[in-house]
Amino acid sequence: MPKPKIVLYAEALTNIRQLTLHASLQTEKNEHTKILISSDKKIITALHDGEAASIYLPTQISGTAHVTFPIEKRTEISTRLQIDDTGLLEALKEDSSGVEYPWSAVSLRENSSLSCSQCEACVLSAGKAVSWKDLPSEHWAELMDLWFCHKPHGHGDSSDEHAAKTKGFSAQSKVVPSPGIGLVDTVSFLLAPQDCTNIEETEEFSRAGIVGLQCGSCKTRLGSKVEGEESYRIYKSRLAVALEPGQDSEQYSAAIFLAAQLLSLIENSATRKVVVHTGSPGEPESEEDGLLLWIFNPDIYYSSSKRGPTAYRAMKVFYQSLSGPERFLDGHGSSHEELLVPKEDFVDFRNTLEQSTDILPDSARSFQDWHVGLLDRWEKTATGSARMDENPLNKKVDEGFETFQLPAGMQELYL
Repeated sequence: MPKPKIVLYAEALTNIRQLTLHASLQTEKNEHTKILISSDKKIITALHDGEAASIYLPTQISGTAHVTFPIEKRTEISTRLQIDDTGLLEALKEDSSGVEYPWSAVSLRENSSLSCSQCEACVLSAGKAVSWKDLPSEHWAELMDLWFCHKPHGHGDSSDEHAAKTKGFSAQSKVVPSPGIGLVDTVSFLLAPQDCTNIEETEEFSRAGIVGLQCGSCKTRLGSKVEGEESYRIYKSRLAVALEPGQDSEQYSAAIFLAAQLLSLIENSATRKVVVHTGSPGEPESEEDGLLLWIFNPDIYYSSSKRGPTAYRAMKVFYQSLSGPERFLDGHGSSHEELLVPKEDFVDFRNTLEQSTDILPDSARSFQDWHVGLLDRWEKTATGSARMDENPLNKKVDEGFETFQLPAGMQELYL
């Protein structure tokens, strides 16, 4: 596929009421190079060397601005435009409470079923899990431990500690699902073994204290179980889920779930730097066995002509390949969070980040020694890409209509 002559990228900076616009040209600008804006100030179109590229802005802009091509960079544009009203985006963010991810306990029903995403073999039949419950935060045990250590009571009084252990909310307690009840967190399901089908234990994905689980049909890795515990942890990234019988199954990439996990992690942490790695012991370390992430901005709206004209909600992430992540954490553990993921999910996540860098114009793909990437934020009620009906570039048109032709009402704003 030939490289486009024009790449447009826009990012809404709601905190300062500005929109950053980047444009990269394959060849140097000339007298025919123009940037135009629609009459409603929601669509930007660039014209250069007989080609046009358009994007639907994440939000409406106001006023006028003059864009100049720097003398030393005659193939690039970078400017900031004033946002007309941030109220719409801020209201949309308020409507979507907290971190959202697919298949929370609230969205699942007693007739929901799970199957292997590779071969569609049934893993949990409809009606097997009649109740779904969200698992507590990963930090719940630490918080309970802190509370019991610092609660105001006399020394030697063990009655509260005994009650905590017997009621199952001490720091040493384990969460185990009962038959007929499915437990849910951001990236996995915790299920009773007797409720599941077509799941086999395997040594191939096992390590110390952890037993690997695979699909009994296609042998794809599905999850894991802790030795001595009666529960299966099944990774959402390996599943297709039908919320109701007769409905089409849904499935998502590992990057969707890991992005949500990263958002949850930084919400409960004082740092936005995270080391992501597979944590597989015994394997030789390489240049690509880990990623160092800097969550630069956890919530942005952007548009890119390389991805299509509409707007998306995402997080902006700076990233680097990291050799020897465990050694790195030994020296920087106090200032960095750690995220352990299965090897297959790590590969999918890394590929997603690298592909997202290609969406950006050349001038916006790096910052100092960091690569810049974008991770989509999943939303139950989408505020970016799914609002297609409000995007005039995505409305159904007559056959033969060229989407990126100059739309009616476009005016030349920049020379």
